Amino acid sequence: MKTRIRRFSETVKIRSSVFNRLRSHKYFSLSLLITVVLAASCIHIWQRVVVLDLVADVSHLRSENASLIDATRKVHSDITALSSSARIEQYASDSLGLETISAERLYTLVGERRDAPEPSDEMATVLAAVKRVAAHIPSVTRSSASAGELPRTTIDSLTEKGADK
Repeated sequence: MKTRIRRFSETVKIRSSVFNRLRSHKYFSLSLLITVVLAASCIHIWQRVVVLDLVADVSHLRSENASLIDATRKVHSDITALSSSARIEQYASDSLGLETISAERLYTLVGERRDAPEPSDEMATVLAAVKRVAAHIPSVTRSSASAGELPRTTIDSLTEKGADK
C-alpha cells in the first residue's frame, strides 16, 4: 500500500502548475534578480543609444540652420547690391538702351479726381464701385458696339512728333 500512496503523491507533483514548481525551486529568487538586472541594463543601454542619436541629430540641425542663416544673409546682401539705383541705371543704359532725360522733358500725369462718397454711406460706396466697373463693360446696341476700353494714352509727345515726320 505504501507504493500506491507514493505513486499518488508523485502524480500530484507532476500535475501541479509549472509556475508553482518554478517558484518553489531553490534558485528562483536568484534567477529573478538576475533577470530584473539584465532587463534594467538593456533598457539603460537602449536609452543611451537613443539619446546619443538625438544629440547627433540636434548637432546636424544646428549646423544646417547656421548654413541657412548664412545663405539668407548672402541673398539679402545680393538683393541690396542689385537694387542700388546706380546699378539699375547702368543696366538700363547698357542692356535696354535707355538714357537719362532732362527735367524739362519729364512730366507727370495727374488723373481726374472723382468725388468719393462719404465712408459712412455704405450704399453710395457700393453704387460708385458698380458704376466704375460698368463704365468698362462692353455694350452692344443696334447701331454700334463698344468694348468700353480706355482711350490710348500718349506717353511721350516728342516721340510722336518725330514719328509723324
